[in-house]
Amino acid sequence: MNKLIRRAVMAALLGAASATALTALTTADVVAAQRQAAAKKPAGPQVRAAIGKFLNDAMKLVDAKDFAGALAKVKEADTTVTDKTPFEDYSIAKYLGFIAINQPMPDYDAATAAYNRQVASGGVPMGEEVAMYSVTMRLNYQAMQYANVIKNAVELQKFQPLDETGHLVLIQSYYSTNDFANATVAAKAQIAARVASGMKPTEDVLGLLLNAQIKNMDTAGARESLDQLAMISDKPEVWGQVMDFALGAQGITDHQLLNLYRLSMLTGTMKDTDYAAMATIDLQNGLPAEAKAVLTKANKTGELLDQANQFLGRDEQALPALAMEAAMQTNGEIDVKLGESYYTYGRFDEAVAALQKGIQKGGIKDMADARTTLGIALLAAGKKAEAVAEFEKADTMGGSAGQVGHVWTLFGKREA
Repeated sequence: MNKLIRRAVMAALLGAASATALTALTTADVVAAQRQAAAKKPAGPQVRAAIGKFLNDAMKLVDAKDFAGALAKVKEADTTVTDKTPFEDYSIAKYLGFIAINQPMPDYDAATAAYNRQVASGGVPMGEEVAMYSVTMRLNYQAMQYANVIKNAVELQKFQPLDETGHLVLIQSYYSTNDFANATVAAKAQIAARVASGMKPTEDVLGLLLNAQIKNMDTAGARESLDQLAMISDKPEVWGQVMDFALGAQGITDHQLLNLYRLSMLTGTMKDTDYAAMATIDLQNGLPAEAKAVLTKANKTGELLDQANQFLGRDEQALPALAMEAAMQTNGEIDVKLGESYYTYGRFDEAVAALQKGIQKGGIKDMADARTTLGIALLAAGKKAEAVAEFEKADTMGGSAGQVGHVWTLFGKREA
């Protein structure tokens, strides 16, 4: 997941660094500033004439789209005057950065060096700090100079809060320098800021937080972050981790595992061997219709499919007799079995009614598992809110069945 996040951020920053650099310094800005300086006494720092002449020439060449000539002029200014003031050093570096980014073939290595030089000069004028640190941070991230990114971000936050990209870059930089503690702190701060603004956490930041917590061996924190991530993500790799947590529950029964497989089918996290395992449990529980559907989906043939086909012919015909048997029972076990059978044949309303009746009667050996099964039927019937309510009831009952109910709760609450 971390690699996927990194690729996405890198792609975004290639454009972001260039766009921000254009905002930070444009030819029109420089020309306007020069005219204003000529019209009245400037209030801020100035470059001496020996440097200003070369920079003025460079501006004219930039206007003519002669970036190579402009670069030569700026370099001439840099080498001609050796006792530059901090502001002069900053100004030369600013021109070098502008040219490196805006020439027909941008030179991001040169731009990164130029912007780092601006920071190191100590000559940035008041009011230009935000633009300088913002672009420098992004360029350093692109160049994988993560220690510099962190320094830039710390300085930038003295002037204004980080934006979404800035937060992500800082968190990733902490993570990339193995500072998982600060990566966790930064990620939580970004998440808290979004929540305070009425927004939900982003998948990228939650993914980084999760990975940092795993590196810090914070199992409880990682589980909480994974839950948050699961409710906004439909990525199989995310749900694969969710399923792994549930599968690791101690004492999980075959039928609880069947309900996990049903979720795995929906989230695209089934492994090749899972299909046969699920079909086997189906057949053991007298559910040949689901067994056949599972094996067919996986293009499996052989003995299991033959068994499913053999039982399928008479199974649905036996449902009326099973319903009569359930009606005569004082506990709900047969009703639950009947409801689950209805579910496998796509008869969802009947499934819900039978499962609800069985749960109401009571006397069920695994009530949490029965409530999860009811929730699955409700979800299939399009009754999402009622389904989530049943999953949550199963979750609160704890144990391995509660774990299964928990992951179904996450799925039920997941954004469409």
